[in-house]
Amino acid sequence: MCDSQTWQFQPGGLSDDQLRDIVARKAQGQPVGEKRPSTLQILNLLAESGLEQVIVVDVTAVSGLEPTLDRALELGYGVVLANKKAFAGPWATAQRYFHHPRIRHESTVGGGQPVIATLRYLLDTNDPIHEIKGQLSGTLGFICQQLDQGVAFSTAVAEAKTRGYTEPDPREDLGGLDVMRKVMILGRMAGWPLETGDITVESLYTPDLANLSVADFMAQVAVLDEVMSQRVAAAQANGQVLRYLAQVREGKGVVGLTAVPAGSALANLKFISFRTGRYDDEPLMICGKGAGVEMTAAGVIGDMLALVREEF
Repeated sequence: MCDSQTWQFQPGGLSDDQLRDIVARKAQGQPVGEKRPSTLQILNLLAESGLEQVIVVDVTAVSGLEPTLDRALELGYGVVLANKKAFAGPWATAQRYFHHPRIRHESTVGGGQPVIATLRYLLDTNDPIHEIKGQLSGTLGFICQQLDQGVAFSTAVAEAKTRGYTEPDPREDLGGLDVMRKVMILGRMAGWPLETGDITVESLYTPDLANLSVADFMAQVAVLDEVMSQRVAAAQANGQVLRYLAQVREGKGVVGLTAVPAGSALANLKFISFRTGRYDDEPLMICGKGAGVEMTAAGVIGDMLALVREEF
């Protein structure tokens, strides 16, 4: 078990009490244990210890872990990811991770919702994908619903962060990058080798807030309250609400804040829809809670169990 700086390792396995202690330490902001080796060194130590049927789980938001994933796969290990970045990198490096039999990544899109599994089912049954659309961020869905109720934008962002809905840096959500990565993953699975330039993205914060520390950003995000309040009021004057929607079709995508009718499914459901050859006139929709630590953890554990059943 590792965090970014420390680890605990026992070849025979960590006990339940040790795992509970790790959870308690992390809840208090303390290290997991002693200073850790590099991630690649850790994988080599596992191999030298003779461990087999290993599953490497990445629930970080860190970039640049492709060498670690490649080494894990080379060793015959399984890989479970909530981290989207390897899947959303340049297609030349990302494509090897798609449809790999020892990689699972349900929680990269939809948290605990069976989004990846459903898309895989559609592809396995040879149903061509025409369009993927929806609210791909439970975080931004929560913030938009708060705005509907007159809550200030900065207050809604702070509440989402406190509840664990946002990425460690909320700008990953507010800038649309998290949604862009999700729709890119789905589009690539569907057969479109999308790059970032193929997806138009609207950021919900201004460029002058981009390079601040997370703490400074949270302290200054209130400067956006007035503009966002005006957008909310303009939508409500037309019987609409603001929702952060993503759409991809024919190899192109759009991600951004959109005014939609207040009584429509787009306004009231946390959903992802697939329009396909079989689901053309009436798209297949997945709805329900997806954001939050517990939902993401459930998706990760489900992937681990699937690997055990299917590959080990």
